[in-house]
Amino acid sequence: MIFGMLQFSGQVYAQESAEKVVASTDVEATMKSMSFTYRQAMQAADPKAMHSMVDKLQQLVSSVQVVQFEPKRQTILQQGLQEVQTQLNLVQQSLGASDIKKAKQQLQEVIALKKQYHKERSPSIWRLLFGSE
Repeated sequence: MIFGMLQFSGQVYAQESAEKVVASTDVEATMKSMSFTYRQAMQAADPKAMHSMVDKLQQLVSSVQVVQFEPKRQTILQQGLQEVQTQLNLVQQSLGASDIKKAKQQLQEVIALKKQYHKERSPSIWRLLFGSE
């Protein structure tokens, strides 16, 4: 059943999973759990084990996607979360083809997205003082 869901586009998967997801009550704790799960996925030795971890990552991301952030950052943070879900869908597709090497390469892109959007979440003191928004 889970692998059947991989046939769907990222948008459809996110809509289906959002129906079953409860908003995270502690975004920071959820992000820490995402980091731990990411490391477990990268250490996985077979596609089935990695699939399980990536599935958990997708659920965690979905739980943050339903959170309402500060209005001026809501759009950009939701965009980042959607990009992460899209990347995780690519990882799942590679795992569906039993290509764990490609899946791990694709999963590394999530770190680049994390760095990019964490800057938006926690702007520097200079950005707060002088603005660039």
